[in-house]
Amino acid sequence: MLKSVQKLNPMEESKTGRSDRIDQYRSRIDNAQGYSEVWETVKDTVKDALGEHRVGMMLFLDNLPLQLGAYHPLGTNNIVLNRTLVQLVEAATQSKRLVNAFVYSLLVHEYLHALGHVPEVEVRPLVYQVSKECFGEDHIVTRLAEKSPWALLRGIPLGRIEAPKRVMEIVRDFEKTNQEYIV
Repeated sequence: MLKSVQKLNPMEESKTGRSDRIDQYRSRIDNAQGYSEVWETVKDTVKDALGEHRVGMMLFLDNLPLQLGAYHPLGTNNIVLNRTLVQLVEAATQSKRLVNAFVYSLLVHEYLHALGHVPEVEVRPLVYQVSKECFGEDHIVTRLAEKSPWALLRGIPLGRIEAPKRVMEIVRDFEKTNQEYIV
């Protein structure tokens, strides 16, 4: 008995492939267990949407002013993430999915700086473009890219919060690379 095989036209195939890709990225960010899994999603989405990538990045956590989510010191392979802000989002939302989306938004922004996109007027639209292409228009990652990661903290009086200064810490096993070092 012969089975009927229905072929999709190229336009339908690309829609199906895009939908599958969006579903995969949504699942990865929604279920990420820690910074390194969020980071792998950041790198993959940027490579997928923009064709750009970089290896050897390091993540540090520090208590920064609450108006600053993260920063990338130009000329380095470092990203410094505001530990206090992440803790506030964890406490305010009590949702791993929202925390992951928040961290993704900050890390993708800084990763784009690390890739050479320096001006904020260039980076912010790119964050939205990558988010929309890889997560779809209705996902929380894209909404945070469109509005602001601080949208999750509306109603919290950030000006009154003082975080105790702690030592900056490095996030171990942040980036998993298959690159071997040549000595």
